Amino acid sequence: MNLDGKISNPGEMRTQITLGQASLTDQSGGFSAKVYTPITTVWAKWTNVHGAEVWAAESVQASEPATVLMRYHPTIDPSWGIRKDGDWYDIVSLDDIQERHEYIELKVKRMVGG
Repeated sequence: MNLDGKISNPGEMRTQITLGQASLTDQSGGFSAKVYTPITTVWAKWTNVHGAEVWAAESVQASEPATVLMRYHPTIDPSWGIRKDGDWYDIVSLDDIQERHEYIELKVKRMVGG
């Protein structure tokens, strides 16, 4: 499969992730916390950021940034989150590759409690 001039193998989608919708809940002390409701589990290609991308990620204070390639999901948007190995990741950006509705590339960062 050729995505934007890069060869990709669907067999590389071997990381199981959970997609979830976010909502805010009130915590004690008047604080709000983001809570995710799991929607579906899918297979994806997970690539941790490396090289020059690390500097770009640090400029936006991303914690453990990664790139996720998965099959197109029609309702996903940047307000959703991704759970991998028990940790939730915020979606920083998403790209419907070549607007074909076949694959989506997501830039994510691990959620950090505040």
